[in-house]
Formats: sequence, structure tokens, C-alpha cells
Amino acid sequence: MLRFKSKEKDITVTQGQQVDVKLREFIREGIGAKHKKVEAKRHTIISGPQGVGKSYGTEDEIKKHKLKHVKIPPGMSPVNLALKLAYGVYNLKAGEELVVMLDDADDLVFGSYADLNKWKIAMAKPDPSIGSVPYLSHPLDMRNTLNSLEKQGKDKLLEAASSFLSEDDVGMTIPTDRCRFIILCNLNLEDPSSFKGKMKSAVPPVLDRMRYKRITLTKGEAFGWLAYVLGKTQPFPNYKMSNAQKLELVNWIYPRWDQMRSTSYRTIEDMAEQMINNPKDYEDRWEGQLIGK
Repeated sequence: MLRFKSKEKDITVTQGQQVDVKLREFIREGIGAKHKKVEAKRHTIISGPQGVGKSYGTEDEIKKHKLKHVKIPPGMSPVNLALKLAYGVYNLKAGEELVVMLDDADDLVFGSYADLNKWKIAMAKPDPSIGSVPYLSHPLDMRNTLNSLEKQGKDKLLEAASSFLSEDDVGMTIPTDRCRFIILCNLNLEDPSSFKGKMKSAVPPVLDRMRYKRITLTKGEAFGWLAYVLGKTQPFPNYKMSNAQKLELVNWIYPRWDQMRSTSYRTIEDMAEQMINNPKDYEDRWEGQLIGK
């Protein structure tokens, strides 16, 4: 753990550690890494502003527990999303689950009523008594996509996609009963002002059916979390930073916190890159690239 000359900053690091521990406990339950005898809610939403550990903590816990997973980043095309999910589901072995991480999913899941409804269907509870299985539908003609996969020699992906082609319709229908979705977003989903029209009444029932956590941190807690995580990691394992370098980095951030374009762990990686690659003028580069105008 990093130790500062300032007692105040040391306190924030302890607070940051507590934030990280609680968040990771929630994440582990969401990704299925913690054994439960019973489970009322299978899927998870974590919301909060950037820089509070949503993506970093989720990815780190998935890796630590070596879980089968797919990550859906913002802006991925619908066909690529469907192909990625199809490949992950198709290659599950007996008894395995697929963790599906929807990162920065504000637009993907909550962009419109139709988007939300599509994901509600994908995350519905299975009902074996009537043979009901949740699914994600990609209702567009797949012939050009399949032909392209064949020409590229992507046989395994072609096999996976072909297995989920709809028999009585165009497109793919991918069963999601063995998926465990974890949605990461910035929107405060409990704030009615975040939505308009039908979405105002559509979102609350979704939250009721899922595990939901809203993260709000003070400046001290957010800074402490960043310093705590940096203290126990190396942004680039092949080029290890000393504690003195790490302290220099976070001490540079602290007085500029409100001016920073971002205070996420990705920012730490950007800063470490400049410090390692440009030892003579990395502070100038930080100033030019990371401070908002």
C-alpha cells in the first residue's frame, strides 16, 4: 500500500481499500464466483461515474477466477455482438456458465425502449415447466455474414453462428439461460430524470429483477481507491514502477482532480505509459493530454 507524507492522503487510501473490498464482494457474487445455495437474482447492474472501479474490478475478478466470459464494449455492431455471444455460448462445456460483461452499456441497454426490451428478454428467468428459455435475437439476414466467415476461414465461428440460425425466420436466436450478465453503466438508474417517455416506467421493474448497486464516492474516496489500486498493481508488468514513481503520479493528480478529463484506472495506464516512454518530459505530456480545457 502506498504511504504518503500526508496523513490525510493515507486516510483516503484506507477508505479506497474499503471501497474496493465491498465492490469486489458484490462483483464476485454477480459473476458467480461465490458459491450460493440459492439465488433469487442471476444478473447484475453496477452503475456509477467513471473512475469508481466498475470495469477494472469486474475484469480483474473475472480473470482471477478464470471464468469463461465475453466482454461487449460500447459501440460494438449488433452483428459482431451476436457473433461474439454465439461463439461463447456454443463453446460452453457441461456445467459451465458464460459471464457476459456489458461495459459502458448506457446506450446499448438503456438507449431506447426497444433496446431495453431486447435485453429484458435475454435476461428473463427460464421456466422449465413450460419450456421457456431466455434468448438474444439478432433478426437480420445472416447469409452475407456467414459467407464472409467462410471466405476468411473462420470455421469455428461459422459453426457456432450456424448452430443458432432461426429455423422459421431470418437471423440468429441465441439461448442465454447459461449466461450471467453484468451490466456496467454511468447512468443513475434510480433517478427518474435520467430517462424520458416510456423509459421512466420501464427501468424500475428491471432494477427490481436484478442485483443493483449504485456507486457514489467522495473525492477523497475516489482518489483513495485510485491510489490503493495503483499501490498493489503494475500498469505494465514488464516495466515495473517503483513506489516513488507511483507516488509522484498520484500526487500530480490530486491537486488537479477537478480538472482531469478522467480519473479512471485507464488514466493511470496512460500516465504510466508516458512516464516510462518519455522520462524527460512526461509531466508536460500529462498536462497536455489529461487536463480538460
